[in-house]
Amino acid sequence: MNRQKVLWTAWAMIPVVLAIWWFGPGQELQARSRVASTVELAMAAADQENWQEAAELFGQAIGEAPTDSPESNRWLRLHASHAEFMSGNTWNGISGMEEVLDEIKDADPVLARDARARIASAQYFATWKLRLEGADSAVWKPEAEKARQHFRLLAEDAEARGASESEDLKKNVESVIWLERMDLAELQALPLPGGC
Repeated sequence: MNRQKVLWTAWAMIPVVLAIWWFGPGQELQARSRVASTVELAMAAADQENWQEAAELFGQAIGEAPTDSPESNRWLRLHASHAEFMSGNTWNGISGMEEVLDEIKDADPVLARDARARIASAQYFATWKLRLEGADSAVWKPEAEKARQHFRLLAEDAEARGASESEDLKKNVESVIWLERMDLAELQALPLPGGC
């Protein structure tokens, strides 16, 4: 009789234990699962170059993400800003990526390199667009200079690490210089680079 009472008590406690878990640690697990699903959808949208949808989904993931992981939050913000840039919101996208880079320069070298590469490319494309739109050199030259500096820092870092992309990054520095020196008529005759 005593054993049966213990079994019934244990059986009755199962829903209580499940409820405690569900409203405690289970909520965090569910939140992380929702964020992972949203990020997966955002990455798929980015792969298909549906940048507006990718930006929205990365933004949604930022809102859903637990606040206890600043590294994940920075990664999400970098990708959201990049998607925003690619969707046509040039200056907000660049500004968002620069904010992330400022936060992680020394703390996370891998993400910092990724952010710097995205910013450099974005500023190169922005310079190209500004020149094609007939912007004054006082407007586009600072963007070109920023792109060149970012590519130079990436090339120096890659060379110091013995990374294979060092030569490609040096070529990117030369491309920015070439873009600055090129006559506007010559530039207009060229196809837009990818990302513009």
